[in-house]
Amino acid sequence: MTLLLLILMAFLIYYLFIYKANHVDLLEVNKINKCPSCGNRVEKNFNVCPICKETLKKFCTNCGEKIDIHWNYCPYCEKYIDKGVGK
Repeated sequence: MTLLLLILMAFLIYYLFIYKANHVDLLEVNKINKCPSCGNRVEKNFNVCPICKETLKKFCTNCGEKIDIHWNYCPYCEKYIDKGVGK
């Protein structure tokens, strides 16, 4: 019985201090913003990539708020973002 308890405690300690800590770091790596053009790490408030000058943000033509270049609608005023395709 004591051996079983020691084994369970060893697994619990392993999970809490080693396994869980390593997997949290892996999840944080996925949250890093990257430039869609060159893959360079960029801050979420950057307007352009400092390496390749790819446009990351633009201003909504209706309300003037900064929005992501790939969004179809402004999350602030709900206006459709015309990407100018075919112009």
